[in-house]
Amino acid sequence: MFIRNPYNYDTNLASEESALYCTDVSRTQQNAKEECDINTIVKRFNVTGQLPVQPLQPQYGDFSGVTDYHSAVNAVMAAQDAFLALPAKLRNRFANDPAAFVDFCSEETNREELREMGLLAPDLASTSAGAVSESPTEAVKAEAAQ
Repeated sequence: MFIRNPYNYDTNLASEESALYCTDVSRTQQNAKEECDINTIVKRFNVTGQLPVQPLQPQYGDFSGVTDYHSAVNAVMAAQDAFLALPAKLRNRFANDPAAFVDFCSEETNREELREMGLLAPDLASTSAGAVSESPTEAVKAEAAQ
């Protein structure tokens, strides 16, 4: 049994024997080498007092239904207006978050509570659960128009 210790095992030699040496020409771009150097970043911080600005994080989503910027902005504004047309007490229940409201309205289990809030017509209770003729958002728009 061999037990490694600093007196009978050369860690540098073992590292050299198992190392990977890349002798190919590097394809790494070196044009940002200076601005990425930690010493340069610290020096710049000492002078200006500001850290480098980080780029925005990428965002992913399904945007297949959006045809152009104008229609996307109009859709967001219409949704915001519909949510703002709700009473303040109701908006406060969802922490003034339209996404939380939409998530709540999208669940079938919340239909009865939507009826109690007055956002879903009471006559829809008599129809079958699968045959709902009006969505909660349409009911909100209809109520806001009145």
